[in-house]
Amino acid sequence: MKIRSLGRKTDLIFAKFSGSVVDKGSYTVIQTPNNPGFHWGNYIIFDHPPKAGSYEEWTNLFKSEFPYYDNPGHFVFTWDTENESKGEFDEFLSEGFEFDSGIVLVASKLNPSPHFEKTVDFSVRKITSEEEWEDIAQLQTLCADPKFEQSAYLEFKRQQMSNYKKMSQAGMGNWFGAYIEDKLVADLGIFYEGEIGRYQNVGTHPDFRRRGICGALVYKTGLLAFKEMGVKVLVMEADIDYHAARIYQSVGFAKNEINYALSWCAESHKSAGT
Repeated sequence: MKIRSLGRKTDLIFAKFSGSVVDKGSYTVIQTPNNPGFHWGNYIIFDHPPKAGSYEEWTNLFKSEFPYYDNPGHFVFTWDTENESKGEFDEFLSEGFEFDSGIVLVASKLNPSPHFEKTVDFSVRKITSEEEWEDIAQLQTLCADPKFEQSAYLEFKRQQMSNYKKMSQAGMGNWFGAYIEDKLVADLGIFYEGEIGRYQNVGTHPDFRRRGICGALVYKTGLLAFKEMGVKVLVMEADIDYHAARIYQSVGFAKNEINYALSWCAESHKSAGT
């Protein structure tokens, strides 16, 4: 299967490091057996959108491709087509699935956001110490949707950050924190393969939002990626209806594509937000 989407291609930077990516012809299987609760580490990319009858076909395929689940607690399906077709997915919705849209943004150069000059002064640090990585996990948990149970979500974030730390130590990118004095107020990751870099999990402390910090951090770290990582194209993905996309566009990102996904998880799996 030839993957066209730049968003999906850069997703695989992480999948290949922590698990496996297996081309099955008309679909690609992403597996992370050592983290089976990570929904976006265990999913399928199809070369066609859903159609009538896909619900039974796709869920049965998932069960066969992920033998380490006795009874899957989640399903995640996405598709990669040239025309960004949504397909026919009503039968998935009737079975409790959610349909999600994500906008993939790219930039080959960046500019300060309109709010850059108003931004509070902060320093940018590469995250290296165990204490700093724990602070990142704590901040990411604080920034999570309130519907998630915090202790379970924190454990998920610690495991996820452990993997990002290993990628950083392997020379594949860095995690960055924005600090006002010694307080961590925002963070994000940038990891790369060849000349393409991918942002991960941009977050800002609730007490420091609406000050231009997010846009300024994206801008400053993007410049570091161009200079130190040899990256020529930066990629990020955001919820199509979320204000963050506008922040990224303000520093030079532009729409490249729209991606769609269908997902379901059991009630017992929802608290961790994985």
